[in-house]
Amino acid sequence: MSLKYSINHLTSMTGSEQTLKSYYERINVVMQYIHNHLDEKLDLDYLASLSFYSPFHFHRIMRAYLGESLGSHIQRTRVGFAAQFLRVTDMPIAEIALKAGYDTPASFNKAFRKRFGISPRKFREDKDYQLPFYEPIKHQISMENLTKQPEIRVINDFKVIYVTAIGAYGDHNTESAWKTVCDFAGQKNIFGPNAEFLGISYDDPKITEPERCRYEACITIKSDVRPDGKVGVKTISGGRYAVFKLVGPFTLLAPSYDYIFGHWMPENGAELRDEPGFEKYLKSPDSTPPDELETEIWVPIK
Repeated sequence: MSLKYSINHLTSMTGSEQTLKSYYERINVVMQYIHNHLDEKLDLDYLASLSFYSPFHFHRIMRAYLGESLGSHIQRTRVGFAAQFLRVTDMPIAEIALKAGYDTPASFNKAFRKRFGISPRKFREDKDYQLPFYEPIKHQISMENLTKQPEIRVINDFKVIYVTAIGAYGDHNTESAWKTVCDFAGQKNIFGPNAEFLGISYDDPKITEPERCRYEACITIKSDVRPDGKVGVKTISGGRYAVFKLVGPFTLLAPSYDYIFGHWMPENGAELRDEPGFEKYLKSPDSTPPDELETEIWVPIK
């Protein structure tokens, strides 16, 4: 069942006069709040209030959008966030549990084992552990593709318009998100000469099912823009970033991240900040051969 059908079906069931555009705007508010407050108690009734829907209708709408209950999404996102920190940091497990929104290590251990079938400690020790659905990446990178040592840059906060895609990275949902955000930018005449194209990948495909991975197609903006349907507006945090440059097809992004988090970070004692990184696309795939594409990988570090 398509998302559009699901949402339209819910609209007719509730007798709402709201348009599909309004649904997406309200959903974006809720999703951004969840992402920014994972370490806090996320009361489902409060989340419903952010969307201005009754809890009953809110939960049905979110299930239609996510393909799973909102509670399941939050639990899976928290555990996935924790798994990434277990893999790439030496942070104590109790501290990671708190960052992921768990009151006690015991509750975190229980949720983690339920999700992965392994304890957080063993997951950290077994660097090769992965969920059964994951297919190892066959592509290999060399230092000719990826800069071995990054450039360290410090930037200010900046704003973007974005459209979310849920599904395997690079699939038709990703393409649709880019088409939607680019069409919007063209219609609103906000394609400035300095506009930059960014992608935010929230989930590690080694520990999150492909159909659950969340990606945002973003374009930087300088003027004030209001959210419009699927197109949201958000601020990306500035600060200190390690910036790697990749030359080659987007299929090399996954092994590039493996090198950055598996080798560069531990070898250089780098520590992550609690912000998502992003990819900056320097050349358009519409006019550039895959082997000549250039992508910057921005990793937020302390």
